[in-house]
Amino acid sequence: MKARNNKLLSGLPLLLIVLLSTLGAAYAAWTDTIRVNLRAEMGSLTLAFDYKEPPSYVEYYLDPATGQLVEGEWEGKDVASGRAYYADLITDEHTGKKGYKRLIIEISNAYPCYHGHTTFILRNIGTVPIYIARFIITGEKRDSTGRKIYDLLWYDPNGDYIGDLYEDVNGNGIVDAGDIKVINLVITNDLPWQLDPCHRNKLEMDLHFKQEAEECHTYIITVEVVGVQWNKLDEYLGG
Repeated sequence: MKARNNKLLSGLPLLLIVLLSTLGAAYAAWTDTIRVNLRAEMGSLTLAFDYKEPPSYVEYYLDPATGQLVEGEWEGKDVASGRAYYADLITDEHTGKKGYKRLIIEISNAYPCYHGHTTFILRNIGTVPIYIARFIITGEKRDSTGRKIYDLLWYDPNGDYIGDLYEDVNGNGIVDAGDIKVINLVITNDLPWQLDPCHRNKLEMDLHFKQEAEECHTYIITVEVVGVQWNKLDEYLGG
């Protein structure tokens, strides 16, 4: 009897090995690996001045008899000259559409009561709706040799883009006593407003040179536009 028990005990390790190997095979049969590949493509937020239609620039004068603005210069004169153009070409990487980052207006040999009118077009060349949040307006005054005399500072106390450009006489970068107001500038707008992908909107700008505007100089005005993703406007405005 004892010998038989010894035989049983001696066969037990082999049985355990067989059982474990069988369980291991069963475990391996129920083990698998699943791979999930995720791909996310982000949209593009790209606001630009229109690539196809350039800005326009037209001179006007105030008719003293009617009080109306009339195209051209007073009495058919050709004293001042002005032009508007876009700069800094960009291309949206998703849509392949082109546009410009800046609008530039140059007026030479202007004089008091000289008026200029510019139209320009903004276009959403990206894939995400954009809110037009604000304009950035800067400028320079240059002499007849092209040398910069002063920076021009934008002053718009009410934030409605009915404001003035000042010559920064003391060079401190802020409008204060001693700076000279030379141009009244108005942009027709009702900010903020939304511009959907592939859509565009035309805007207008009026320039009115003041008594202090200096002849034989060139005034250069640069306009840039800030666009915000449509669902981030409140965050941008601090709401």
